[in-house]
Amino acid sequence: MQNGRKRRSANHKARPAWLPRALGIAGAALALVAVVLLVSYLIQGHQTRQEQATQRALFRDQATANPAEGTPEASTGPAAPEAAAPGDMVQAAGGQESSQAQLEQPVERQVMDDRFLPLMRRNSDTVGWLSYSMIPEIDFAVVQRDNEHYMYRGFTGEKNVAGTVFLDQGNSIRPRDRNLILHGHNMKNGTMFGKLARLMDGQMLKAQPLFTFDTLYQDARYVPYALTVFSVDPRHPLYFDVIKANFEEAAALGQYVNWLREHSALRFPTQVEPGDRLLTLVTCHGADDDERLVLALRAVRPGEDAEALVREFATGLSRP
Repeated sequence: MQNGRKRRSANHKARPAWLPRALGIAGAALALVAVVLLVSYLIQGHQTRQEQATQRALFRDQATANPAEGTPEASTGPAAPEAAAPGDMVQAAGGQESSQAQLEQPVERQVMDDRFLPLMRRNSDTVGWLSYSMIPEIDFAVVQRDNEHYMYRGFTGEKNVAGTVFLDQGNSIRPRDRNLILHGHNMKNGTMFGKLARLMDGQMLKAQPLFTFDTLYQDARYVPYALTVFSVDPRHPLYFDVIKANFEEAAALGQYVNWLREHSALRFPTQVEPGDRLLTLVTCHGADDDERLVLALRAVRPGEDAEALVREFATGLSRP
């Protein structure tokens, strides 16, 4: 028993005298690093908001100076042909796109919309403007280069953890691809796509389902048809390849749309037809690095009553 006490005493005396002090210094250093990172995050968040405020002023001032420009493509007007009841993707007989959808595709502008000129002077990678009235933070310019450049860079190229919402590198706005895919970070401070997950309770979409995405050569409003969580890990049961800019056949488009609808967190009263143009917003979601949230939308068709769509969402949006 006495020998045991002596051994413990010897071990205690053998502990280096500098160890507690070193641990204290290490802890203080880690705390300092955490504070520096937090301050940097807050500063970059402030810079993001300032930059986007500048973008809005430039974009909207130019639109005011040229009121004839930037008018959304027809969302009201002659009554559209009677649509099928809301449900899965509709295909015309023989897998061909509906002739009505083909005939009513809007004409692309031959020159860039003047509203984008001030933004293009700041960044020639500008390709469009995305906005949604229920989330004020979603009101900003969209850029395109490769899928890495703007991951952690602000609109003017400075390093920023929020990055910039960008159009997928494989997309084309002229001629316009069938499906335009936008990538953005899920920022805790609410910038970029940080508040997109709030749509999952359905209340904001019931109040206002319409998004706007204007490109340099074409304007459009969009209505959601799915809000889906999926995985980019091929081994996961919810794996889905969302990066599809075009579809060789109507059947392939139908499979894409139907998978997203079948796994959607909400049931939308939105009909998708083979001739529709799509917009797909993608962001990170949850604690899993491979998990993504996608808001899938289709364009309001020329001649379609946008206000009728809003009324349909108010009563027809539901949970599975």
